[in-house]
Amino acid sequence: MRVLDYIFAARPLLLLPVWSVYFVSLHLHLNLTGENFALTHLLMLAALSMVAGSAYYFNQIYDRESDRQNNKVLFLQKGIMSERNLRAGFLVTAILSLAVAAWFSLQMLLLFAVLFLLSYLYSAPPLRLKDRPFWGFFANAFGFGFLIPFTVMPNITEHNAGLLGWDSPFYFFLTIGAVYVLTTLPDRDGDLITGKRTVAVIFPRGIVIGIAILLLLASAWVAYYSRFDVLLGLSLAALLPVVLSAISRNRKIEHFAVKFPILMLTLLAGYFFWGYILFVVALIIGSRIYYRKRFLITYPKLT
Repeated sequence: MRVLDYIFAARPLLLLPVWSVYFVSLHLHLNLTGENFALTHLLMLAALSMVAGSAYYFNQIYDRESDRQNNKVLFLQKGIMSERNLRAGFLVTAILSLAVAAWFSLQMLLLFAVLFLLSYLYSAPPLRLKDRPFWGFFANAFGFGFLIPFTVMPNITEHNAGLLGWDSPFYFFLTIGAVYVLTTLPDRDGDLITGKRTVAVIFPRGIVIGIAILLLLASAWVAYYSRFDVLLGLSLAALLPVVLSAISRNRKIEHFAVKFPILMLTLLAGYFFWGYILFVVALIIGSRIYYRKRFLITYPKLT
């Protein structure tokens, strides 16, 4: 059970954006280069999972009170994990991810160093980027959106740098940015009580949803301009529940609008790599069982 605690404390379901952006980017890259899927791609995905998981270990230490107020899964508050356990998990996963990145190339080591630095500055004082409206947005959109597509090319050279399609990272920057903006809405009350200044805390609900709509429209334009027709459809589909949440103040619609873009992105990645969707289904089932036994709650839920 202790091993499972460490696995789920890394919040694997919150890694879906990382995994899905990686697999969609990988599909675009393989189509352009004619290369085949290899085990090294899974190794890169493992490194990304570890650096992202390290960020979630670390974040729980500094979000202890706001997580309590927002009634999130409380590993630390319920004594399942100690602060020492979370710090150890943070260090081990971060170091392992940097070691794997260094094995690939110096370029990947530098990229992962940026991801690690963002994950640290996101939660730790004095900067605490997560508590600042613009920098919280930037850290998520840049780290989980813009940088991830570059990991499909461990050795970026003048010869192959353009094969990814430079518009692809900007597409994911805008899409993940929109998702991040929406995620601040459900946490608004708890964040306000604990003094955090997120996008939803400093702006009215209508403006927050408006920002998300503009970001999704911008991502649709990038996809259209780049002739990424599937990604264009994804952005337009993701807009529908966001617009509905703007019209209605129904909290279930709002929660669904937060999760729908990632759901669509995950299904798209699963369409390209069927083994991924099988893994996600198994993870959801495993999570349901774990959280029911550990916390007596139903998690995950779409609304």
